[in-house]
Amino acid sequence: MSRKIELEYELKTRSGSAVWTLISTPVGLKKWLADDVMMDGSTATFIWGDPLREHDTHTATVVEMEKNSHIRLRWDSSDVDSYWEIRMFHSEIAGNYHLAITDFAEDDDHEGLVQIWNQNIERLHCITGV
Repeated sequence: MSRKIELEYELKTRSGSAVWTLISTPVGLKKWLADDVMMDGSTATFIWGDPLREHDTHTATVVEMEKNSHIRLRWDSSDVDSYWEIRMFHSEIAGNYHLAITDFAEDDDHEGLVQIWNQNIERLHCITGV
């Protein structure tokens, strides 16, 4: 049984267009989510590791994308009901953008998946400064 995970991270930017590029384009996603990302229509291919040596490749289908709002994907190898989503929103109080992550994990994978998202966001902060 999959359990829904909802996480929120504050970014250090007031630029919505920069955040949208980071979460919706291969160039942006490659900076923080995977070693390489390619998109062909509604199919996104994510590669971790060296493509010429040992690597891991997974494809996902873009289920929904609303510009400057969110992108929702479903791993092609996962259940039809599960998805992962990156939603951006602006905080009126701080003036910065936030990312809201929704994902699904089996009970025994919950902590590991939260740790992976925390590491991805840390990589995003380090590489892009946002």
